[in-house]
Amino acid sequence: MINRIKIIGAGISGLSAGCYLQMNGYETEIYELHNIPGGLCTGWERMGYTFDGCVHWLVGSSPESNLYPLWNELINMKRQKFVDHEIYNRIWDETNENFIDFYTDVDKLESELLEKAPEDESLIRSFTSAIRRLGTLQMPVNKAREVMGPLDGLRTLVRFLPYINTFKKWHKLSIKDFSDKFKNPLLRDGIKALFIPEMAMLFILMNMAWMGNKSAGYPIGGSLKLAENIAKRYKKLGGTINYNNRVDKITSFEGKATGIILASGEKKSADIVISAADGYNTIFNMLDGKFKNKKMEKYYNNYKVFPSFLQVSLGLKKEMKGIEPNQYLPIPGGMKIDDLTTLDYLGIRIFNFDETLAPKGKTAITALIPTENYKYWIDLRNGDSKKYREEKKKISDRVTEILENKFGDIKKNVEVTDVSTPASVIRYTGNWQGSFEGWILTPELGFGQMDKTLPGLDKFYMIGQWVEPGGGLPPALMSGRAVAQMICKDDHKEFTTESF
Repeated sequence: MINRIKIIGAGISGLSAGCYLQMNGYETEIYELHNIPGGLCTGWERMGYTFDGCVHWLVGSSPESNLYPLWNELINMKRQKFVDHEIYNRIWDETNENFIDFYTDVDKLESELLEKAPEDESLIRSFTSAIRRLGTLQMPVNKAREVMGPLDGLRTLVRFLPYINTFKKWHKLSIKDFSDKFKNPLLRDGIKALFIPEMAMLFILMNMAWMGNKSAGYPIGGSLKLAENIAKRYKKLGGTINYNNRVDKITSFEGKATGIILASGEKKSADIVISAADGYNTIFNMLDGKFKNKKMEKYYNNYKVFPSFLQVSLGLKKEMKGIEPNQYLPIPGGMKIDDLTTLDYLGIRIFNFDETLAPKGKTAITALIPTENYKYWIDLRNGDSKKYREEKKKISDRVTEILENKFGDIKKNVEVTDVSTPASVIRYTGNWQGSFEGWILTPELGFGQMDKTLPGLDKFYMIGQWVEPGGGLPPALMSGRAVAQMICKDDHKEFTTESF
């Protein structure tokens, strides 16, 4: 009989697994290296401001979505307030005078794009037609693929049949490849700025379809509040989170996981071990690379991961009401981040839509800056702390200057400045290469998923973004839910859930 389950990592996947296992009568404990829950779904407080580091939208925010009941098993969705943005993103041209709005309403989006770029009518209509088509899709989320039988598979196939051609067409095309087809230079840049350029277009089409249906709203309170609410749910269900407890090793005997060893050297035995931690660290360090196969090696050797990033966060002692929150601003002359990264555009978020993240009458602003050279920042922090601070200040000063030139009255109102780097990401989350998610869902990768089990190792499961290409919060939830279903099935127990 399974009694003790140890979970590594209090990110959304680990918390999700813990909640569902507690609902099904298992005794679980989570070990987390940080002193707060959430993993990459996080935020941090500075002088009364909360700088959000993750969630832009939460798919499943509408009761009409079939993901809504799943979120309602982890947080009280009736109490959670959401903001549905009218505009996904506003991108300005190099003169800072002309812009294109990517509306979340597909009809408004189509009208805007046709007005601003009539020379690209055919591509625009193809783009918006695909959004409309995918707006009727409901993903099969209730039952994990690992516990599905033949009849479940047939039902899933039937559900997807009307969308097969749309999936085939748009999954083969990256965002960059699609953007290159446009004649209008601003629209071309705007499409490229929708998300990571290497990502399959299908991903952004589905996101925009969900936003158009108002089922991908921003949760008021942001990432940290969301994670804290799930952690409260887990504790209320009887679970325990051990913060400031890094796991160094996963122990095994005769092909079975037997427990964990903490950084302190303390050993904890278990009937089952679940890692919701970084995939590379789990496979190659915690388990010393003993349990792997060619498929895993192919992923880690060949497939592209989301880049790491710097986040410049500013706390302004002024309101920014009436200003579009999500914008891409041109950078005159470009901005060199490191030897491998130069930016032409700066993506910013003005949190004038969430008053909980700043003191009354004030505003938090963040700029997310991707970098292809995460090692530069790690080496700099470890080898030259003075230069590390200087480089961070140089970038934050440039971001402030860009905002000043665009909006005015910024510099004199900055009362808090914070810069997170890839070194910060690794220090607080341990995520491989400082990546802000996991594998990029490229056309080459397809819809492949990694197994939640490892070859030759029983009583062990791995969940989270490193087994769910594309990453994001819904896959994190479903990954934890899936492992609970798998354990229940192996234990000959009916999987049950509890809702708010």
